[in-house]
Amino acid sequence: MSLCNVFIHLHGACMLTIRPFAGSDTDYAALSAIVSAVWPERDASIPTLRHFDYTHGNGFFFQRFIIDQDQAITGYCECGEPADSYRPGKYFCDIAVLPGWEGCGAGSVLYAHMLAVLRQRPLPATMLVAKTREDKPRAIHFLEKRGFDLIMRSYRAALAVDRFDLAPFTMRIPQVKEAGIELCSLADLVRRDPMWQRHIYELDWECTLDEPLPDTPTKPPFDHYVAEIFGNPDFLPEAWFIALDQGRYVGMAAANRNSHHPHQLDTFFTGIVRSHRRRGIALALKLLLIDYAQRNGFTRMMTDNEEHNPMYQINLKLGFEPEPALLFFQKQL
Repeated sequence: MSLCNVFIHLHGACMLTIRPFAGSDTDYAALSAIVSAVWPERDASIPTLRHFDYTHGNGFFFQRFIIDQDQAITGYCECGEPADSYRPGKYFCDIAVLPGWEGCGAGSVLYAHMLAVLRQRPLPATMLVAKTREDKPRAIHFLEKRGFDLIMRSYRAALAVDRFDLAPFTMRIPQVKEAGIELCSLADLVRRDPMWQRHIYELDWECTLDEPLPDTPTKPPFDHYVAEIFGNPDFLPEAWFIALDQGRYVGMAAANRNSHHPHQLDTFFTGIVRSHRRRGIALALKLLLIDYAQRNGFTRMMTDNEEHNPMYQINLKLGFEPEPALLFFQKQL
């Protein structure tokens, strides 16, 4: 079986062609359409997809295949070594098929093709990880049928920014400032701190180490972090709010625009270093972020938190409404 092009007849009626993603405008347009249909809340704009492909990996293996079904691109499969939680033999997989084309065997064919590719790797796969959403029973069944086990649940939530009332929280921000904590936007820090990128990088990593995650995180190289995070076309420094204690970066609540949904902000990360928790800093930063969203015409803010993360309770108290959770799966090979 060729791993470049695979031709398979299903029930003598439908021919499936698997081929590598070519990176053409046509392929990106098809990929955007599939991601938008399967994950409608995600930013599936072509510039964002291209940025992901340009920055993803940093030397780690990554491949994407697409499937042509009756001369229409109806699905894709991505697999690779997870740069954010690397261990030898661990690979992630992501398979998506357009609604209306599900149940025709395309997902099964893509999965089998992916396994064949991974068997030829210098480091053969010993573990696969995948994720889906709890309101996608077909995807859950697909994974469980193939021996994947649920290992973590991450709750998603949305805030109707245009209906949020800041009045009950008016004293929270001054209280934090009176305790000696400076609160400002990253846009302000960019103008006065030549080391802002390095400081955000280290703050992000320090907070990530305490974040509930499905596996031990891998610290990215600084240059890769800068390209991936600050080079993102949706990066919005005005919507990143930072807490400083005598010049030390101690907390952040950051969001980016969503090019596919112009009135939506997507939370990037909210974290406070261990020494400064339980002082109301996270809430104050979140309130500044909501205030920014209201003043700039955003109507919706999305976030997600692992089910035991205290930040999830803060979000609920602010009025975030739960949405279907993300489910993380793992399979030992």
